[in-house]
Amino acid sequence: MSTIYNEYLTHIKESTEVRLILDENVKKLGIPEIYLFDQRYTVLFIISEIAFRKKGFFIASDLKSQTNLSDKSIERYIKVLLDKGFFYIKKGKDKRIKRYYPSKDLEKHIRATWEVRIKQIETLLKTPHSKYKEILKFLKEDEYVW
Repeated sequence: MSTIYNEYLTHIKESTEVRLILDENVKKLGIPEIYLFDQRYTVLFIISEIAFRKKGFFIASDLKSQTNLSDKSIERYIKVLLDKGFFYIKKGKDKRIKRYYPSKDLEKHIRATWEVRIKQIETLLKTPHSKYKEILKFLKEDEYVW
């Protein structure tokens, strides 16, 4: 078995386990676990954060156009974020389109995730850049052996 591949698996395990820190920090916010640990919802949250940092708000179609989740799942997710007070709604010129603006409570949630992001980066920094090149070479050459 390849040593480099074993190192890679250990590294990925460590960086993934860091997400368990979220459990304690975010429990206080009362967000259902699916929205914390399902990567698809993590991506939605990041998309919404990028959108409101860029233009001050996001709209549902910002999220719907960049994920494979159903429209209904995305709408439920937005409703949870609204119910928790992370966003509030304003209508723009087109009254049919809801704009979701960040509230002050959203900053608490974002900061609660920073410990995880810090630990993930620290885990990444433990592995030298040269090791990643070695891992990449191994994966591309497909030398997997039991």
